[in-house]
Formats: sequence, structure tokens, C-alpha cells
Amino acid sequence: MKNRIINILILTDSLFNVNDEQKKLITDIAENAVVTVVPNKSATGEMIAEAEIIFGLPKPADLKNAKNLRWLQLVSAGADKYIDKNLYANRDIILTNSSGVYGIPIAEHVFAMILAFNRNLQEYTLLKKEKRWHVINEVREFYGSTVGVIGLGDIGREVAKRAKALGAKVIALKKNPSGKPDYVDQLYLTEEIDEVLKQSDYVILTLPATNKTRGIISEERLRIMKPNAFLVNIGRGELICQEALVKALKNNWIAGAGLDVTTPEPLPEDNPLWELSNVMITQHSSGISKENDARRLNIFLDNLKRYLNNEKLKNEVDFSEGY
Repeated sequence: MKNRIINILILTDSLFNVNDEQKKLITDIAENAVVTVVPNKSATGEMIAEAEIIFGLPKPADLKNAKNLRWLQLVSAGADKYIDKNLYANRDIILTNSSGVYGIPIAEHVFAMILAFNRNLQEYTLLKKEKRWHVINEVREFYGSTVGVIGLGDIGREVAKRAKALGAKVIALKKNPSGKPDYVDQLYLTEEIDEVLKQSDYVILTLPATNKTRGIISEERLRIMKPNAFLVNIGRGELICQEALVKALKNNWIAGAGLDVTTPEPLPEDNPLWELSNVMITQHSSGISKENDARRLNIFLDNLKRYLNNEKLKNEVDFSEGY
């Protein structure tokens, strides 16, 4: 496979780019490759049709025309828009994601939300705008708290490590039983989620959106959480029943929420979440980092070597599971 011509299409956008030096790293591995780097919005039907490998986030509707596609490497960790096999005209392809790229920036974003909430930084920002000096006495300490990590993948692990380092008890939910890492105090299985929610002062959702996870945080589960609980969602908006969340926040079933993802996105201006003082909202931006391009490229380069050697690729997405 190494000596034949391979068409590689790289689709860039405002958060993902491949420069000439990085492009050369690709052609050093696949010497006969024809590598086309183009902004996603400028990709033509001919480019899509000729590509054997696509690296980026193509428009799902364009994939039926990708008649030569054999491998799609996503630049996102989530694959929910690409797991419908009908997108590929029922052709078998390899789908891989960029899991492992975003754990560090997202974990830092999680703790920015938690500590800002604990120390009333949103309120102090408003006071600064008003040029008003007022000390807010109601603060929370993170040290000694219990953090429940719902989903112990790359992002969940990075969150758990930092929570442990800051002095929290860390409990985590994982689909499959396995060895407990030393930065997790107790590991629970999926069906034990209620126990994690009941114990946690902070609940961090890191799950993908699948048929099994959509609506996993229901009204019933919001009601069993601690009244002082702070819920952070950096997975997908569909994980939470949003109407129930609004009710929980208005009625103080939980103390607050940090949302980097919502349903829908963008969140409509008339959505009540915008008006709630105990909610922090960011615009699906927790994973942004200037270091991401290098991490994504390293995954692609490793997988390209594997592809050329007919080896199993890393980060293969299971179409039946959705991640």
C-alpha cells in the first residue's frame, strides 16, 4: 500500500489547520500521497469524491459522494454526527476520532468553572462593572469535597487527576470494570450512577451522546443530587433533560451548573438558562487550545503509518456504540 497513490483530503476550519511543515510530515510517511489542504467550506464535490482518506470534519451530507473513502479521521473527540452508516452509502469505512487531544484543556476549563463558582467570580465581575465594592461572604472550599466523574475516558481521567491533586475524594462511573487508577477513590459501573450522584458535591459529565446516554440526567436524578451540588457538563447537551435542569436550578434542588454544551446550540436568546444567576455558560469552547493541532496531527500520523501497514488504527469508533 505504501507505493500506490493515495488521495488525502484535509479539511481545515477556524480551530484546525495543517501548515506546510506539518503537511511534509504526512508526505514523508506516505511518499506517493496527493495531499490537499483546503478550508472545509471550500471543499468541492470532486475533492470529496477522490479522497481515500479525509482528515477533518466533512459535512455529513457530502459523504454519500465520497465514493473512494476508506478512512475518515475526525478532528473531534465526539463522533455522533458521523455514526450513521447510511451517510456512507452503506460502504464499510474506518472511522477514527481525536480522543486524547482535548483532555487537558477541557479539564482546566472544568476547574475554571468550579473555582469561579466557589469564589463568586461572576458576581465580582458584575460588581467591577458597576464600580461597586461589596464583599460576598458565602464562599465554598473545594478541598475535602467529593467529585463524581461520569465517564472515565480521556477527559474524565484528566478531570479526576486534578480533582485528586486539589484534595477531593474522587468517585467515578465507568462502563466496563477495570483496574482502578490511583487518583480515583472508588469506581462504579454505569448502572450505579444514582449512588455517584447522591454522594457528589460536584458532578462532571464527560460522556458522548448516544442512545444509552441521552437524558441520563433526568428530573428524577436531579432530585436525588445534593442541594449543594454543582453540575458541570462538557459532554453533550443531550445528556441532561434541560427543562428539568431549569426547574432544578430555579427550585434549588442543586446549587448551580456550569454548561459548556446545551440543547440546541447556539442556545436561543429566550432560553431561561441565560437568566439564572447560578448558571455559568460557555459556548462549546472548553476544548479550545493552541496545542490541539499538534496533538491531532500526531494521532493522524500514527494512524497513517498503521493504515499503510494494514494495522488496526487507534481511536476507532464503534458504529454500534457511537464512540
